Order: sequence, then C-alpha cells, then structure tokens
Amino acid sequence: MTGKKEMPTMSRSTEDMPKDGRQAVGIDDISVYVPGLVLPLTGEFSQKRGIDPGKLVKGIGIEQMAVPDAHEDAATMAAMSLLDLMKRSHIRPEEIGKIYVGTESSTDEAKAMGTYVIGMLEKVYGRGSFQECSTVEFKAACIGTTFALENLSYWLAGEDEGKIGVVIASDVAKYPLASPGEYTQGAGSVALLLKKNPRILALEQIYGSFTRDENDFFRPMGCKTAVVNGKHSNQCYLDAVIGAFDSFAQRAARKGAIVPGEGQCVTDFIDHQLFHIPYPRMVEYASAAVFRHDWMKGSQKKEIEGEIGPEPKAQDFRDPAEYQAKEAAYSRSFARSSQFLQVYSAKVRDTATLSRKIGNIYTGSIYLGLASLLELERLLAGQRLGFAAYGSGCSALFFSAIVQPDIGSLPRRGLIERLEERRQITLSDYEKLHEGMMEESLVTPEMEFALSKIDHQGYRHYEFVD
Repeated sequence: MTGKKEMPTMSRSTEDMPKDGRQAVGIDDISVYVPGLVLPLTGEFSQKRGIDPGKLVKGIGIEQMAVPDAHEDAATMAAMSLLDLMKRSHIRPEEIGKIYVGTESSTDEAKAMGTYVIGMLEKVYGRGSFQECSTVEFKAACIGTTFALENLSYWLAGEDEGKIGVVIASDVAKYPLASPGEYTQGAGSVALLLKKNPRILALEQIYGSFTRDENDFFRPMGCKTAVVNGKHSNQCYLDAVIGAFDSFAQRAARKGAIVPGEGQCVTDFIDHQLFHIPYPRMVEYASAAVFRHDWMKGSQKKEIEGEIGPEPKAQDFRDPAEYQAKEAAYSRSFARSSQFLQVYSAKVRDTATLSRKIGNIYTGSIYLGLASLLELERLLAGQRLGFAAYGSGCSALFFSAIVQPDIGSLPRRGLIERLEERRQITLSDYEKLHEGMMEESLVTPEMEFALSKIDHQGYRHYEFVD
C-alpha cells in the first residue's frame, strides 16, 4: 500500500440535510448487550473439532463466540439492551411511541417478542408504563432489523407529538454441534434510539433494494437450527448486495444526493462502508465485490487493470466452467490488489472489530459494525456511511447516513473493555447450554432480566433479578 494515493472521498455536509422544513431523522444513540459467557475458538474448541486455529482466526476472522447462559434468550437480551439505552439517554417510557424488533430467534410463533420485552421493562418502570407504545416483530432473516429501521424512520418523520422510536435487534445464532457453521455462532442484542435531529447519524432516506426467492439459508417450522447451503448463500449475499447497491446508486442520483462526475464512482462519496457480518471474512468478500463492481465504471478501472489485468469476459470462453474458474481467480486477485487493500483498510476493516470477539448475531451484526466505529472513535461529523444489509432467502437493502455534529457528545460505552470481562467457559459447558441441558445458570443472574420458567402452556415468564 506504500506510495499509493489516498482513495478520494467526497462526503456530504451536514448542512445539506433537508431544507424543506423537515427535521433530519436518524440514530441518536446505540446500546449493545452481549452475554457474559464466552467460548474461545482456539484451544479446546479447535482441538476437539479438529480445526486448524489459523483457519478460524485468519481464514474466517473469528476469535471468540458469545454464549447465552441458561436464563438468557433473545427476549432477555433485547430487554437488557433497551434498558441500557433508556438509562444512557435518560428516556422515560411515555416518550417511546414504537418499539420494533428484528429477530430470527423468536420466542413465540405468534406473540411479538416486543410484548415480552415491554413486560420485562414494566417490572422496572411500573405496570402499564408502556401501554401506549406499539410493538411489532420483523422477520426477514438477517435483514429484519434493517427493514424495521426503514419503517420506523418513515413513521418518525411524520410523528408530530414528540415521540421517539426504538429498533432492537436480538438473536442467538445457532447451528448443530460440530457442523460447518458452528464456529460462526454468537449471541447479542443491539438497541437503536431513533429521533429527529439525532446525535449520531441522520438517515438520507435513500434505500436501494433487491429481492429474489432463494434456499440459501432457512429454518423450517419446528426446527431449532437452520439449514445452510454455505457456498450458495455466499453467492446470494454478493448478488443481492450488488443489486441493492445499483438500486441505491440510481435513487441517490435521481435525488441529487450522489452524482458522480467524470471518472468518479459512488463509493468515492462513502467514508465508511458497513456490511452484514455472518463472519468477518465475509465482509472482505462483500466489499471486494462492491468496490470492483463500482470501480469498473470509473477512473479506477485503468489502475486496477494495470495491476492485475483486465476482467475475464464470458463471451471469450466456450466452456462456462472455464470462465467461472477465471472469474474466481480474478476476484481473488482483486481482493489482494493494493488499490483494494488500501480502501478496505480505510473504509471497511474496523467495522468487524466487535464481531471478531462476539460472533454472528444475525439481524444486529451490521449494527455491531456501527458500534465498532463508535468505540474506535472513527466517525467524524460530515462523513457519509454506507450500509449494505443482507437477509437470506433473499433480500438486501443499501442505504446511507451522515455523521452529525454532536457525534462527540455521547459518552463511550466501553464495549471492548466489557468483552474482556466475560467469563470463559469450557467446551462441555457450552455444549450443555447449546443443547438446553444446563439446569442452572453458570453465572447467577444479578441486576438483569432472566427467564424464570416456561409454564404448562408454553408461556414464558420473566423477572428482573436485583
């Protein structure tokens, strides 16, 4: 990378936000809850599973897996992230108009998880304190929370009674023991506070979308773990994100938000690019696909071809398999090129910092990327962030937001330090928790929400343990 020029970035000024009387809408604060148990993936895990530790740490990009204790589930984690968010930003229950929850770890086939969450919060704030707050659950694999964010932002833009909204992502990523996807598991919840005139990010309200019917990842009714068609899922992810990116680029141009000049590309106008993170290495694959797709339309094409040669073209090959092999080799070369490595380091790499220590949290993983940038103090007022959300099945949304002038006013969350305080567990304890065979919690609940029992009807009962 030495000697290469800085990739150009042309951020939108915060002064360019709506001038038609509308107030900017976006993310005012963020709270992350991660279980207090952690399983290192090197050592006992990799040894017993017969996996080279280097494959996990370097090849996949994961070092540790967050593991829920026996009293935890997606609902308790959602309640914990919301409680922390309310305390951080001094929010009263009556201020919250809507709580939207994105999850694919639902605790009930019909009852919205948000009602359980409200029930738990009322054990702290008083019965009936949230009764004027509506809640709904969004299910769309890992993109559910982003659809919730999009919908809630439109409601908030027209809200005229001073209400605020909360979007919660909460999931337990779970695959069969000793399966290929096991080491990508994780658990956690992210709560986003949405307000007018937000302190962190103002949404530009430009959403590029892509949808098609796929079987890359799904969980049939009654199944506790998902069916994963790994390589196919990776390709669906890349196809969908590129499709959503093109949709975003066209809409951004029509609205005059991003209009590249001669030789410029859309990604030149993005300072940080966030992606859904099923595992950190996938962020590298996705960003390489998007930047390559975009750069081949601008001045970067000549520089890339000067370094690794021209792209293979399907019409030059009689054998489709030969073309696919050449295309795969070219993709690898692009991902190793100095041009891409420079922009990846500057705009993408740091978004996976927390995920390396937590694992996949499905609907919230892309917002762990935002939390990572906040923890590393990488965001500056006026910068534009691009978000590329993906949900298997499959759907993608690409949208953007502008960092606000008050970004420095929020207190640090200390997430990186908190992750170091978690209790390491053995492989045996992890397997018992995974299979639901742990009768008692490894860490006694204290100052947190806990699942107290599941009654004879299957209804879940929660309490706040002080």
